[in-house]
Amino acid sequence: MLKKKKILFAVLNWGLGHATRSWELIHKLTEEGNEVVLASDGVAKNFLEKEFPNLKVHNIPSYNIRYGIRNTVFTMLKNGVKTQIAVKKEKKWLKEFLKQNKVDQIISDNRYGFYNSSINSVIITHQLNIKAPFGSRLINAQNHKWLNRFHEIWVPDMNGELSGDLSNPIPEKLLSKVKQIGLLSRFKKNKSTICHDFLLAVVSGPEPQKSILAEKLIKILSKTKSVSILYLGSPEINKQEKIGNLIIKSHASTVEFGKDLARAKVVIGRSGYSSIMDYKTLDKKMILIPTPGQSEQEYLGKYLESHSEVKLITQKELSITSLKSALCDKI
Repeated sequence: MLKKKKILFAVLNWGLGHATRSWELIHKLTEEGNEVVLASDGVAKNFLEKEFPNLKVHNIPSYNIRYGIRNTVFTMLKNGVKTQIAVKKEKKWLKEFLKQNKVDQIISDNRYGFYNSSINSVIITHQLNIKAPFGSRLINAQNHKWLNRFHEIWVPDMNGELSGDLSNPIPEKLLSKVKQIGLLSRFKKNKSTICHDFLLAVVSGPEPQKSILAEKLIKILSKTKSVSILYLGSPEINKQEKIGNLIIKSHASTVEFGKDLARAKVVIGRSGYSSIMDYKTLDKKMILIPTPGQSEQEYLGKYLESHSEVKLITQKELSITSLKSALCDKI
C-alpha cells in the first residue's frame, strides 16, 4: 500500500488556465487519500477555492504580468523583471511556509520559485523551449536554469503532439528529469453527447487583453443570428445576462461549463495551452484568437492552424465578417 503524502500544490495565476489544468491532478491526489494544500493568487485562487472548498488555499505573491493595448519591447522587459521579482518572493514565502509546515512533496504549475532541494519538487510546464520575439537564447538559459532546480518536470503532452516546438525536442540538460504525462483536462469526452447549434466563446488570460476581447465578442455575438454563450472567466463574480441571442456568464461550475462546452458546435477563445487541451480532449472545432504580444499563443495558433485543426483570427482582425468567414470554414 502506497504511503499517503502531504503535498503543497502551487498554481500560477495567469487567468484560469493553470488552475483548470491542475484540477485533474488535484482531484486524483485527493482521491488517493493524500493531504493536499493549495497555493495561488487572484482569479486562479478564487477558482480553486470554489472547486475545492474542503482544501486550504494559501494566498501567495502574484506575478502581475500584463499585456497592454500596445505591446512593445519595453512591455516584454517589464514582464521579465516582474517574473524575476515574483520568483524571489515565492522562494521567500516557501521558506517561511516550510518552517511551520512539513510536506512530503511540492508540485508547482509553472511557478519557478516553488522548489526545495530536500523535498521532492515537481514543476508542470509545456514550455521547455520558450518562444520570444527576441533574446530567445538568454530567456531559455534562465528558463532551463530554473527548471533544472526541480527534481522532476512534468510535461502535459506526448512527443510535442499539441505543444510542438515548445516541448520538443527536450533540452539535453533536462532530459533525465522530464516526464511526459499526456494531456490534462478536467473534462472527458462522452460519445453520447449531442452537439447543438450554438457557439461557445471563452475569454481568458491576463488583463487588460482579457476585457478587451470580451468587449469585442459581446458587440459581435450580440448582433449575430446564431445563439451563443460567452464565458468571462471571472469566478470572483456571479453574473448572468442576455443580450439578443447572446448569453453572458461570468463563470460556472465545472459541471455546467463542461456541459456547455461539450454541446457547443464551435468554440471561440484564446490559444492558451490549457484551453486547447480542453477543446482537444472534447474534439471541438476551434476558432482561436491569440493574446496580442504573447508569443506562445501566437505560435500555438499558427502551429495548430498549419495542421488544419483550427481557424486562426488575430484580435485586430476580429469582426462580424471575419468571424462569419471562420465559421463557414469550421462548420
